[in-house]
Amino acid sequence: MIDKSIQYGNYRFGVVNDPEVLKDTFRMRHEVYVQEFGFEKAEDHPTGLETDPYENESVHFACLNENGSVVGTIRLVMDSDKGFPIEHAVQTQFVGEKPDRSKIGEISRLTVSKDLRRRKEDGMYGVESYLMKKDGGVLPDDGTIPDEMKGRKNPIIVLGLYQVMYHESRRRGLSHWYMITERKLFNALTKYGFLFHQIGDPVQYHGERIPYLGIIDEIEKKLLNDNPDMLKIMLTGLEEEYHPPYFKN
Repeated sequence: MIDKSIQYGNYRFGVVNDPEVLKDTFRMRHEVYVQEFGFEKAEDHPTGLETDPYENESVHFACLNENGSVVGTIRLVMDSDKGFPIEHAVQTQFVGEKPDRSKIGEISRLTVSKDLRRRKEDGMYGVESYLMKKDGGVLPDDGTIPDEMKGRKNPIIVLGLYQVMYHESRRRGLSHWYMITERKLFNALTKYGFLFHQIGDPVQYHGERIPYLGIIDEIEKKLLNDNPDMLKIMLTGLEEEYHPPYFKN
């Protein structure tokens, strides 16, 4: 159903390789983007699946619950003749030397099922609970999460999706991530040591969205220096041949 998976408690994360699971990710995106938030028009998605022109150019990732249902999604849009979505939304300025476009992927369509979010105001990502509430989190601290995370009330769904996306980025030799998102997700990622650079002015698209750039090598080195436990978690399940050369278990 999903490849190269990792598991935390009842939740399994991995690359979507099954047409039915992929369809389930589009269905969940429809629930969040169309039905819950009204970001997309229902008449544009009459099948009950939320899709756009970049699906075939993307690597899709999912979080499955104990019943095999999709409860979280994220995708990585790869380079193609369509360009990256961010390039059609906002003017950006790259940070550092720009690599070949094949080394860049764009993170998008992160969603978490509303059933796994603590509060309505958390938005589609469900990350505010982890920043604002002492008892926040979508997975209880009951021994089903890694020892390094116990007691921290981490956003397991979001971090798990980023973990498998990071793994696939490493396997594919990517060096940079584009991302255009609201500031609360940027703040949550920053809290856990994931450094992204703002590369353009905010734009209005379903609320304020800001363009960012993540340099994977820079993120790894910052985690190694500031939060080595988190880097160790992020590398768990990734074949050792793809580990950064400066990281020693």
